Amino acid sequence: MSEHHVRLDIRGMSCANCSTTVESVVTGLDGVTEASINYATDEGIVTYDTEQLSLREVRDAIDDAGYELVTERATVTVSDMSCANCAEANETALEAIPGVVDASVNYATDEGTVWYLPGEVDQSAIYDAIEAAGYSPVREQSDDESATDARDAARDAETREQLRRTLFGAVLSAPLLFFLADTFLLGGSVVPDSVFGVEIGWVEFALATPVQAVLGWSFYKNSYKALVKNGRANMDVLIALGSTTAYVYSVAVLSGLIAGGLYFDTAALILVFITLGNYLEARSKGQAGEALRSLLEMEADTATVVREDGSDEEIPLEEVAVGDRMRVRPGEQIPTDGVVIEGQSAVDESMVTGESVPVEKTEGDEVVGSTINENGVLLVEATKVGADTALQQIVETVKQAQS
Repeated sequence: MSEHHVRLDIRGMSCANCSTTVESVVTGLDGVTEASINYATDEGIVTYDTEQLSLREVRDAIDDAGYELVTERATVTVSDMSCANCAEANETALEAIPGVVDASVNYATDEGTVWYLPGEVDQSAIYDAIEAAGYSPVREQSDDESATDARDAARDAETREQLRRTLFGAVLSAPLLFFLADTFLLGGSVVPDSVFGVEIGWVEFALATPVQAVLGWSFYKNSYKALVKNGRANMDVLIALGSTTAYVYSVAVLSGLIAGGLYFDTAALILVFITLGNYLEARSKGQAGEALRSLLEMEADTATVVREDGSDEEIPLEEVAVGDRMRVRPGEQIPTDGVVIEGQSAVDESMVTGESVPVEKTEGDEVVGSTINENGVLLVEATKVGADTALQQIVETVKQAQS
């Protein structure tokens, strides 16, 4: 039995009966040994067995009762993932961190999202869990710009590394491909049985061995992580098994230990083509990430908020709250989603709808953040901010579709 104590912040309780309800729901879960919910502080202390119960189940039980467990969210970039199984291994490792409520890792974008209890988990614990699973987290700085730079640098480094491996393998495998074409298409009439007195089989061995060592190393390393550390097979295991079988069998035949044909070309070409695929995939991920960043860069940086005394104040977009009234002048971007409460103008919504003709907006009409006000002055009341805006939802939908 592995007991763990956590402090919960719970929203939605309005009376002592609410805290009693939450306490009863949580206590009724298998694995909970003790639960105490305090309505006055909106907090709770829960002792539970981590082998029987997860915080996700606690959260779901509280949600089903009509209340909300307060969580914070952190994102991390994970490199070295080669398939969906790798993402699942990282999710398992992250969810095993005490205090983590839920985790989702997107293999297509190399990003992981962790929901955790406030004050229970720090960023270093997330990094350590990913490294313990055999993968490489991108350790980011606290500010958003440095974090973006770190993610970009990691993706660029991966793309360059895959390109170098592909070119190295292609150079050494090109003669093997020619030997293969000569055998099956030309009947072996071009390639001699020996080169400078060296049997052609040993030439193939000399060409395939560096490919097996250099390109195969990453697959062997990832296979070890998958099988030994995480106890599950992934795509790298299949690739390593296939190429190694062909290579070892060919070495045995060349050494005279067994009779048969040589498959050095098969062993090398498997690795080259898979590495080429990894390069193309890494490049497409980078391009997809760049497209999403370009979309987010369309957001306005500031908003002109109208205060209660009628004065205008320019504030960062992050400080805009639902209900704030914003003045949008001609040529300016509408800072966030809202509804027009005063004024009339044409708004260019082409970045959202693709429609090139500006749309007339008057009092009561809804407007989308980051679209451009064309000619009149609008007074807009913010209805959605932050991650709830249409632009942010588009980006989130694209990420989900990629996974």
